[in-house]
Amino acid sequence: MEHTENIQHLLPRHIRKLVESKEALTTGYPNKEGYLNAHSAVGLYGTIGTDDDYSQRPDSQALKLKEELAAYAMVDANQICIGNGSTELIDLVLRAFCVPNQDRILTFSPANNRIEHFAKMQALEVLSLNLGHDFELPIYEVRKALEEEPKMIVIENPNHITGSCVASFDLVDLATNFDGIVVIDESAIDYVSEQSLLTIIKDCSNVIIIQSFSRAWGLAALPVGIAYADPEIIKVLNAIKPAYSVNEMAQRMATKALYVADQKDRIVSRTIEERQQVKETLEKLPAIVNVYDSNTNTLLIEVEDATLMTEHLRKEEQIYVLNVSNYPGLENCIRITIGKGIDNLRLVKAFKDMPSKTSGSRFFWQTVSKTLRQASSFLGVFKKILGV
Repeated sequence: MEHTENIQHLLPRHIRKLVESKEALTTGYPNKEGYLNAHSAVGLYGTIGTDDDYSQRPDSQALKLKEELAAYAMVDANQICIGNGSTELIDLVLRAFCVPNQDRILTFSPANNRIEHFAKMQALEVLSLNLGHDFELPIYEVRKALEEEPKMIVIENPNHITGSCVASFDLVDLATNFDGIVVIDESAIDYVSEQSLLTIIKDCSNVIIIQSFSRAWGLAALPVGIAYADPEIIKVLNAIKPAYSVNEMAQRMATKALYVADQKDRIVSRTIEERQQVKETLEKLPAIVNVYDSNTNTLLIEVEDATLMTEHLRKEEQIYVLNVSNYPGLENCIRITIGKGIDNLRLVKAFKDMPSKTSGSRFFWQTVSKTLRQASSFLGVFKKILGV
């Protein structure tokens, strides 16, 4: 889609009318030093329980954060929309461009289930294709699916489950030859930033790039998501987004993080080193069938019995991992997150202990022992009844 093409024709009628009306409304007043806020009906006595003052509403446009992001990402501020995490932005994009009970979207599996969740909430039909060999785009199947005329294509890059990236030329080809909206979820791009497609928004007015501060930036508890797109799309998203969804603390901390972006880069480098060490160690263990390559802070691992291993790690080791066996092509696969060195050592040790702790013979004798204990209990009750 050409950059100069107007995006309005892709908007549902009710969204177009809402955007037009919103443009005529004031969005409130900024909190400036020396001004008295007698406009908003908020408390003016500070914040109870802390010396910090959070009594004023946050900046609904997150102007300071946008300014810093524009400089960091080398885009214009009017190409940025800030949301309460990438999850809010996924929901926002679907509501902005799709008509319930009418439009359909094209997605790819495996993927984070939030896309399908929000699509179903909005009564949208979901066309889901399985990723192909090495988790690449199934080009032939995509072309067939486009005959169904989806309104939107949503794809994760890197993938949240597999940690893999799609070939950049496939994504560019898809974006430039599709008449609808293309959403590229780059929430996990921190660990492979050179593969970001952020630069194509200047040429493709139908592309929305979504990123997040939740991974390498370490702000998952203060969710901040970023949508990069053509200014026309950003205008739409800002018009329908809840005004104060991104709180003051989240905006402030994300801005501070950008001041010291080199720290994030060091964390990324350390995470990649730890990921490689964990991968090489796990590949040598008898309980591990395969460890897939990854471009994120996670590893996809194929094991002999994912359900058994997941339950054992949770109950015996107090370690939570994600069982992803329900996805097509990922039978007996789990996903682990790479953390600090000491956490990775604990995780690897738990996997090393798996053969002795979860071997077939051990579980056989555990079952026999449990059965004997139950039989002994029943026998004791039986003796009491007979008075023996």
